Amino acid sequence: MARAVVFAYNAFGCLGIEALRALGVQVALVLTHRDHPGERCWWPSVAELCARHGIAHEFDLDLKDPALAARLAGRKPDLVCSFYFRHMIPEPLLAAPLGAWNLHGSLLPAFRGRSPVNWQLVQGVRQSGVTIHRMLRRADAGEILAQQAVAVHPDQDAIGLTRQLMAVTPGLCRRAFGDLLAGRARPWAQDQARASYYGGRKPADGAIDWRWPARRVHDLVRAVAPPWPGAFTALAGRRVEVRRSAVAEDDGVHGAPGAVLADGSVACGAGRLWLLDAGLAPDDAPLAMQTGETLG
Repeated sequence: MARAVVFAYNAFGCLGIEALRALGVQVALVLTHRDHPGERCWWPSVAELCARHGIAHEFDLDLKDPALAARLAGRKPDLVCSFYFRHMIPEPLLAAPLGAWNLHGSLLPAFRGRSPVNWQLVQGVRQSGVTIHRMLRRADAGEILAQQAVAVHPDQDAIGLTRQLMAVTPGLCRRAFGDLLAGRARPWAQDQARASYYGGRKPADGAIDWRWPARRVHDLVRAVAPPWPGAFTALAGRRVEVRRSAVAEDDGVHGAPGAVLADGSVACGAGRLWLLDAGLAPDDAPLAMQTGETLG
């Protein structure tokens, strides 16, 4: 029976662990994170999954501790896996006969780095997917073991795309790791010329610039919609949180960027936007906009 050491967190961590178990892999140890008290944790718990199945698990270890590599090697893993673990894993922890593999929420080499789901929606992509790739010192740059693409609807939000990726992850993991265990896997190198990299996003990155085209503002709104921190603007000095929007039909109606128009839509640098779900922070009071008022 093959053995694995797994670094895992959130729903994808649970899906990856269950896929390995379905293949008969013995998960010898799971390293995970404690939930942050200030975060909206909509996902299932890796720790609770491990407890149900009697899998040894530990929290938030110091990955740079020289003793950790020897301790993990003592588990004699045939492979090392990372399923949405939040930190880069140092090279000394990646040694295993069948390699060390990471699950990433984009079609690599595009959208390497942090927050790939959010960045893809910000950029308005129409195709996303999940990639399993070899872990190296350089983030998300290793050989690809397997990929699965999904179509992205132009109004899809971040939680919707996340759930699409979750739906294809178990099958992808079973196929990829099944081939690896059977000696059928044929990893291929990434095309470095097509690579793109994005850093982590902060709540402040949700600020709306009404000089942008309406489609770009809409893409930002859906990219950071709840349970992410959300897009925001201001009205008369009060913060306005925008959770859902729609691009208005181009009927020739125009206005200065951020202006509230007679039909209740908001003018953008090009086109205009409907605010379908928005409220005034911090108490989420109803948003009542008057014609001629300006957001921003």
